[in-house]
Amino acid sequence: MDLHQVQISYETDQDRLLIKFAFIDAENEKKRQEIKVHFTRRITLQFWPTVLEAMTKQISLNKPAAAHASHDIVQMQHEASVSQMLQSGGFDTPYESESDTWPMGKLPLLPKTIHFQMQANHPLKIEFNLPDGTGFEIAMGERALHGFCKLLQDAVAKADWGFELEMPGATQEPIPAHLLN
Repeated sequence: MDLHQVQISYETDQDRLLIKFAFIDAENEKKRQEIKVHFTRRITLQFWPTVLEAMTKQISLNKPAAAHASHDIVQMQHEASVSQMLQSGGFDTPYESESDTWPMGKLPLLPKTIHFQMQANHPLKIEFNLPDGTGFEIAMGERALHGFCKLLQDAVAKADWGFELEMPGATQEPIPAHLLN
């Protein structure tokens, strides 16, 4: 099954983010699966720096010569991926909730831990581990991962949890005047 769509919304009554991952069968596009995950404020605060670290490590693996600039590259990739998705209408496509199966059940899962697996020139894998010892893994290529991050940023802004999710290099501090010359 291939990742087809992601939707992230804020559930006011639970004070959680609801993340829906939709998958389609590459051979039969009518066969769809869905996995739902809840992110609490705490999980989100732990997830964000870890996903950023995983993305910078992925760049070091893919382009060892550029390892020194991996934070800047993550920022540039994010801007380019989000721009491409905006131009292609990727964020405007309605979420298709016509799933046939829910391999992890219909109710949203609350992960206990989230781990990342990185391998040179392969999609980043996100492993969601549940309290009962089960879990699932999702592979995301560069564009899908940055799209997911943008959706997460927007959902956190709507949740009004008192923090923002920023990409590395997104907030450049001004250079003090005495260092300009």
